[in-house]
Amino acid sequence: GKSHVKQWYQRRVRAEKSAALRNVYTARCNALRDPTLTTKLYYCGGKGGTLHRVLKEGFQAHDMVVGDYGVGLYFTQNPVRAMQYSEPGLLLQCEVGIGMAESVLKMDQTRNRPPVGYDSILTGERDVDHIGIYSHQRHNELQYLVFDSKQAIPLYLIYFTV
Repeated sequence: GKSHVKQWYQRRVRAEKSAALRNVYTARCNALRDPTLTTKLYYCGGKGGTLHRVLKEGFQAHDMVVGDYGVGLYFTQNPVRAMQYSEPGLLLQCEVGIGMAESVLKMDQTRNRPPVGYDSILTGERDVDHIGIYSHQRHNELQYLVFDSKQAIPLYLIYFTV
C-alpha cells in the first residue's frame, strides 16, 4: 500500500502534462511487440543535474548512458538502487514501455539495441536460488534497459532525505 511509501519521501512534483510528449511515448509503445507491457519504474540516472529538464521535456537521445549492459536508459523497481545513480535527494519515477524484455546476464557496454524479437532487456539474475526459492535480494538488483528515449516518460520528481 501507499503507507510505507510516505516514509521515504517528503514530496513529489508531477511532470507537466505534455500532450506531445505523451503522444510520442504512446506511439512508441504501440510499436512494441507487447504494447500493454508498461510499468512504473525509477530512473537510474540524473547525477549530472538533468532531472528537472527531463521532468519538463522528457528524455532525449543525449540522456542515453553507457552502462554495463549497453547504451540506453536504465530503470529499476527498487528506489534504493536508483538512488545510487541519481542526484542526491532526488528520484525520477517514470512510466516505461518494457514490451517484450529479454533476460540478459552478459555485460556488453557496446550493446545499443535489444536482441532480435525483443523491445528491452532485463539485466541481472532472474532465476531461483539453489533450493528453488525466488530470491528477492536478486530481484532488487534487476534493471530494465531501453534503447530508445521515446520508450519512457517522466511521471514524478520525488524529493527525499536520506
